[in-house]
Amino acid sequence: MTFIYTLRYMLDPRTNTPEKDQQLLEFVQKGQVDDVAFFINGEELNHSHLTAPETQLWLDAIKPLQKKLKQLGVTTSLNPWTTIMHSDRGYQVNPAIGFNTFVDLSGRQAQDMACPADPTWRKYLAQTYAQYASIHPHRLWLEDDFRHYNHTPLKLMCFCDYHMHLYQQKLGKPESREDFVKNMLKPGKPLPERQIYLNQARQEMIENEHLIEQAVHQVSPETNLAQMTSFPDWHAIEGRDWQQLFTAQAGPGYPKIARPHLPAYNEVAPLKYGRDFEEYTRITAAYLGENAELYPELENYMYSPLVKSLTFTKFQIITTALIGSKGILLNLFDMMGNGIDENWHYAEMLAEIKPFVKKLSEKRLKLNHLDGIKILVDQDSSYCLHTKTGQTVDELLPHEKNWASLLSAFSFATTILPVTDPSQLQQQTIAIAGQLLRNFTNDQITALLTNNTVLLDGESVDVLLDRGLGNLLHIKKAVWHPCRTAYQSFEQADNITVDHVKNPRITMLQHTGNYLKLTYEKDSDVVIWSKAYNSLDDELGNFMAIIDQHLIVLPMDQDPKYGWESQFTTYKQGLLQQMIDSIKSTDYLIAMPNVKLNIQSDRQVAWLANFTLDAYPQICWHLSQPLPKTSVTIVRQEGKTITTELAHINIKNGIATIATELRPLETIQLLFS
Repeated sequence: MTFIYTLRYMLDPRTNTPEKDQQLLEFVQKGQVDDVAFFINGEELNHSHLTAPETQLWLDAIKPLQKKLKQLGVTTSLNPWTTIMHSDRGYQVNPAIGFNTFVDLSGRQAQDMACPADPTWRKYLAQTYAQYASIHPHRLWLEDDFRHYNHTPLKLMCFCDYHMHLYQQKLGKPESREDFVKNMLKPGKPLPERQIYLNQARQEMIENEHLIEQAVHQVSPETNLAQMTSFPDWHAIEGRDWQQLFTAQAGPGYPKIARPHLPAYNEVAPLKYGRDFEEYTRITAAYLGENAELYPELENYMYSPLVKSLTFTKFQIITTALIGSKGILLNLFDMMGNGIDENWHYAEMLAEIKPFVKKLSEKRLKLNHLDGIKILVDQDSSYCLHTKTGQTVDELLPHEKNWASLLSAFSFATTILPVTDPSQLQQQTIAIAGQLLRNFTNDQITALLTNNTVLLDGESVDVLLDRGLGNLLHIKKAVWHPCRTAYQSFEQADNITVDHVKNPRITMLQHTGNYLKLTYEKDSDVVIWSKAYNSLDDELGNFMAIIDQHLIVLPMDQDPKYGWESQFTTYKQGLLQQMIDSIKSTDYLIAMPNVKLNIQSDRQVAWLANFTLDAYPQICWHLSQPLPKTSVTIVRQEGKTITTELAHINIKNGIATIATELRPLETIQLLFS
């Protein structure tokens, strides 16, 4: 088993030197790099979409190095930096190329960014990728500008005259751009405009991938196509169908290859990175599935150890094991042609951890076979959710990721589950946030909530009420109370002790969502675990509750800016652990906040990753079921060596204790076979 290092590298064909080439070759050998992906026309050197002769300039500069890399056993890939174009930067499309640019939902037209349905652009892009394929690269990447959003300075696309004609045909009547967008975002039950837009965006990107795949494989059958991705919730508002898109991209008989986004271009606090890793990287990986080849992106920007330490860089690379990655894309150096900087010591760092990441790959994490609480997500949620005001496109974003970051930070074993058929879920522990339930029929919702242990947030409860299903939760009355209105101030868990604190309190005032005050039917099976209070200690109403011994309610929506940030406290961690313990046994770590726990469903392998700067003296694991053995092999890195330590597991009252320290930013693998 191996772990592929792909170095993304910018060679400036106008100013490159033999000395820079030699430094690259030496770095590749010293850092144990397996593949070099050369940028084409990237970032600071980008000067709009290139003609065929301009493209050939780059390819001719790369080919001599391709030959030298092959002699070293290193493959060459290509990373063209543009498909649609990331942003307008003062250039305009060359008239010799001559495709139309997109128009955003406000009617503003791009200068240099393509309309993704424009026939001339489609032909141009396929021909350009065929030209890239002429040097027979190992992998040929599509950049993450291959999307309908985040094209600075414009917003969601495309609403050009050509697209408006397509929309009007499907709508069966003329409609202005302004009215079409207004109806697409209109509050309440989605109108046909929403579905028409999403279907068009979805299908045109699949068609584009297919055209590119055919053109590339006609020239170079040995080349694999690969796709870079962005935020999965934003991809939902362009109707992305992950499986169909990547099937079209790969082509028959080729692997599905993707670069999930690692959300830390600059160094951030590791616990913050841990939240984002769940919400973006893990959800993307779940949509792609364990059979896809995942090569996440290690991005340092503006580059150098001034923006990201070697320690954090190592941590990012190693923790890609938590999505079963087969390698990593390394964007370590700038994209202006400076080449390799040996003083940054990246080669030594890469060589140091290469044996360990290869060792972890021997027992690769299988995304579709993980134990733990299942966090449900759905790529189609933007089709069904209801907007509140219909004023901004952000209202089409699903809010399904909140449980993912929270439960993982609380050290629960979790897995992300893209769900299309809820009837397949029976006797599971699942977590639902946002308006995901709108994607299902009332009968499906009833069965889902009846047959499983379910964690629900306030938005989910609101969907149930809107559907007339409040009886499933015995709800008599429900009233929303916005935060920061002098009504609610904090949540208090009366008669509960967490961290030796009696009646612990959690803010309902700052960095938090609005409060859904729920009153339950008299004599119903509802156990109240916490209540809302105002700043004068007056009790206002129920907050967290367990209903019918298998439904847990967190009656709160999300803050537009901060999400569920108010909930990241050990008081809520301890409260939620006690609540779940009272109804169903679940895997989680005790007194180890921000340590991620991933468990293979056959209970033969587990992964622990410490996303903090604190050390934990021992591993304390609350078990959902017995472990297969009373001893475990711990695989870890000690300095420059890999150790496999056989440790005893002490089990008492369903809690397993392993007497080994978990160091800051450390990832270990536990083998029970």
